[in-house]
Amino acid sequence: MSSEKQKETAIDRVQLVYANVLDFVSHTGMVLVAAGFFAYVFRLLPPTVSIEDIASHWHMKASEMHRIIKVPAGWSWVSDPLHGDALSYVSIIFLSMAAMICLTSAFTVFLKERNRIYTVIAFLQIAVLAAAVAGIAGGGS
Repeated sequence: MSSEKQKETAIDRVQLVYANVLDFVSHTGMVLVAAGFFAYVFRLLPPTVSIEDIASHWHMKASEMHRIIKVPAGWSWVSDPLHGDALSYVSIIFLSMAAMICLTSAFTVFLKERNRIYTVIAFLQIAVLAAAVAGIAGGGS
């Protein structure tokens, strides 16, 4: 098999892995969003902040709402995730991490195939996304 054909096969394999992981993450994420929404709205789990409080303060900026009704902020949901609103929040976090999850799967394929340059690029992308999630670059509150 020629070198060019080998590269094309490797790229196709990475694209297929990425697409399969993206399909799984997006479908799982949508199920989690629906489950979190129903758990919150139907009060299957106790809410941190009541639906009524959230609805009556929608017109406010997030910073004002946090000050008035003590809405959990940042990573505070980690300490007590078994609330309806926290579960809903976790599902959104899962969906927003789809790119990082897919890149991680592509990274492993590049690593197995010893494709150094793409492995480094994927690793750097994952590192930048992880730094953003951790809030290392600032910008958030």
